[in-house]
Amino acid sequence: MPRSKAYAIYYKSSLSHARRYADAYQQQLVHQYGLAQVELLASSPDRNKDIALLQDWLSRNADAEHRECLVIGGDGSVNIVAQCAATMEFEISVIPCGTGNDFAAGLGIGDWRWRLQSEGELSRRDLGKAGDCYFVNHAGCGISVALQQLQSPRAKQVFGRYSYLLALFRYLFTRPSQRCKIARNGTDRKAGFDEFQVAAISRRIGGGIVVYPQADTQRQQIGFLRLPQRARWRQLNALYWILRQQPERSASIDFTEATQGSLGDQHATIELDGDTTSLQGPVNIEIIVGGLAVRRLIHHKNKGVSL
Repeated sequence: MPRSKAYAIYYKSSLSHARRYADAYQQQLVHQYGLAQVELLASSPDRNKDIALLQDWLSRNADAEHRECLVIGGDGSVNIVAQCAATMEFEISVIPCGTGNDFAAGLGIGDWRWRLQSEGELSRRDLGKAGDCYFVNHAGCGISVALQQLQSPRAKQVFGRYSYLLALFRYLFTRPSQRCKIARNGTDRKAGFDEFQVAAISRRIGGGIVVYPQADTQRQQIGFLRLPQRARWRQLNALYWILRQQPERSASIDFTEATQGSLGDQHATIELDGDTTSLQGPVNIEIIVGGLAVRRLIHHKNKGVSL
């Protein structure tokens, strides 16, 4: 006989409050559904190890009618779970508990207790695909990778989401020779260079920075944003409009929408949802419509939900 429900809680082990949240949810799920066990899966510094851990849980519960993973962490944690959810059907509930919680914000989730109070409703969310990997918010290269290197763990802890903005200001005042340089068409370096390229399926990237304000659940498009090499004052102009949540108004930013495209050049490291990966450009980018089964807060009278 198939087992009716299988639950796992994947949590960011480097955050002490994430473990407390995980314990609270474990007790709630055991009590609510009368389960013998709800597995706690602690994250590690090794991304591939965590993916293998999730795959093992899924394979051991392959006969369950309902499989759900609660993700207690930030966008990077959601991204790791999405690598499995893209190819193995199960539901995700996101409990915001990280530096960047843009995916949770797009679902209208701000309180870590929400899933203790309600199952919410099931929705399908689009996924982005970069090469053989997946992203839930964005894939980027250039400045977005540099920002990871300019943020210390301590800065993330102290400043939270604002650590991204502080890192961005630091980048803008680095020497031109030390700035990012990405061939515009991926191979022909004579075509000019960008300092930043991003493919987004939601409004925000790290720390709530808006790059794709038009994104919603009915659009089914990818927003491609490119920032060419420019003088510092023009980059500050681009930053001004990004902070105003209107990047399309900056003459320094190239923006297009499509269902597929390319990102990076052969020298570019690709980051996914704010975490640097081993993926190198150029990579093909595409959208997988409804590729993720996610539980969200119940919203009434919503027809086009902002991502």
